[in-house]
Amino acid sequence: MKKYSIPKGIEKEAAEYIQGVLAELENRGVLENIDNAALDMLARNYSTFIKASKQLEIDGLTVTSDRGNIAPHPLVKVAKDAQTQAMKVMLEFGLTAKARTKLPKMDKTDDEESTPLEQFIVAGKKEVR
Repeated sequence: MKKYSIPKGIEKEAAEYIQGVLAELENRGVLENIDNAALDMLARNYSTFIKASKQLEIDGLTVTSDRGNIAPHPLVKVAKDAQTQAMKVMLEFGLTAKARTKLPKMDKTDDEESTPLEQFIVAGKKEVR
């Protein structure tokens, strides 16, 4: 696979997270060149979430209009949208606890016993009618 380059301008925390994601996906042997666009989306959305969250910590969650009305800070929506998009990509890569439970187990050794269902499936594959 061509070496993935983290996009420029990404928050430090997001870049560090993406480095960890790359290591994990390479360890699983599932990373392909075609995944680079999705990795970019994850990096950019996670970085946007971090930037918006940092600014919200400074500004607060609400803003006051010229007329004195209190409204949600516009960055609340930016952070929420970026988080939603990042989570979607994370699910696709199996990067959440729930998503990992849906991934097939690939590390079974020969010493481990197969379940009756696995034995049935394997036996069915051997039989050709």
